Formats: sequence, C-alpha cells, structure tokens
Amino acid sequence: PLVTPTSQIVGIQAVMNVLGGERYKTVSNEVKEYMKGNYGKPPAPVNPEISKKIISGDEIITCRPADLLEPEFDKFKSEGMEKGFVKSDEDALTYALYPPIAPKFLKGEAVEEELKAPSISEDTEIGIPTQYNVEVDGDVFEVKIMPTGFMEVEETEKGPFTPVEGGVFSSMQGMVIKLNVNVGDKVSVGSTIAVIEAMKMENDIQSEVEGTVKEIFVEPGDAVSAGDILMVID
Repeated sequence: PLVTPTSQIVGIQAVMNVLGGERYKTVSNEVKEYMKGNYGKPPAPVNPEISKKIISGDEIITCRPADLLEPEFDKFKSEGMEKGFVKSDEDALTYALYPPIAPKFLKGEAVEEELKAPSISEDTEIGIPTQYNVEVDGDVFEVKIMPTGFMEVEETEKGPFTPVEGGVFSSMQGMVIKLNVNVGDKVSVGSTIAVIEAMKMENDIQSEVEGTVKEIFVEPGDAVSAGDILMVID
C-alpha cells in the first residue's frame, strides 16, 4: 500500500524514469533522502546497486533522522523581520516552509493571474469544435464546450527562445526554488547548479559540461516549462 509521502515519491520517480529514458537518470531529492535513511529505516533492505547509483558515496544514517535537524525557527524569523515581511510567528513558519515564494506572498505582491474576458459577438465564428460525442464504458454522451474566456500570453525577458550554445534547459515544468551558482562561478560535470520543484518533488539540475556560468535567466520563485533556458555555461 502507498500513502503520502511514499506514494508521491514512488509515483513521481516512475514518471521521471520514463521521461528520462533511463531508470534513475533523474532522481528527486526526496528519493535520495529516503535512500540515505532520512525518512527512517526502510521496511525491507534496499537494492545496494540502486542505492549506490542514486546516492553515490553519501553516508547512510542509522540514527533517528529528526536528531540531525538544526533549530531554524529563530533564523527564519529574524531574517524575515530584517527584510520586513515577517511580523508574527505564523509569518516566520510560512517563510520557513516556503522560502522561495513566501516573501512575495507576505508582502502582498503575489497576485492571482487574471483572465480577461473576450469581446465576442453572437455571430462570431469560432474555428474549433464546441460539441463532441464522448463514449464511456459503451455509453455515448453528447458534450458541449462553452467558450467563456481566454488568456493573454505575453513575451518575457527571461531568456532567448532559440537554442543557445552552452544553454542549460529545464527538463520539466515546475518552479525554481534554488540557484546554486552565480554568474562567473566555475562548474564541473555533475555539479548541481539549480533545484526545481516539480509535482511536489525537488529535482537537482546538474551541469553536463565543465565551464563558467556566463548568464542566468531565472531566479528563485520563477515558474519554468520544459525546454526553458535556465542559464548559459561557457
């Protein structure tokens, strides 16, 4: 039986294995932490070959995982108060749980995307079907689609839309929660340069080349789609 968070960890890793075309080519941090023992002792022994592939030479813990945690509440509270968006213990907890997006939320800068209603007259022709027949278990249902609005897509300055030499691209849709490098930093093959949260899992983005970070087009809190350029390594 699978229950949260195991169901999410196992399910998403299965998806990553399929999308990557190779088992454990892309591994979420949650899977790595499980293999290292930070979710407690597994109910059955883990395949040592798979464990080695996922965590390399990282040490496996045998103690109670919570004993390794350092107190963080005071750090987040003081840091948030200095920056002006933490005014209560509840704000500090929000910041500790969601560091990338909590500052905008607590400052009141996070706004819901608005859908702009279209001005469509009754005699306007819409060039897509609005009525379908849907079959479910042998029964056919007539379904009508009622157009009620549309979303405007605006161009951004987050980076080029054409292939770039040395470009590092996101392999998934998600949100950037951490950048491990700055412009000018030197990186090696396999080093983690960013962390993207996708489907509630944190995924390390690793450099496939050795070089120097030339440009960075994203920052923590940005939403990215599969294929979006994150940075350029020269």
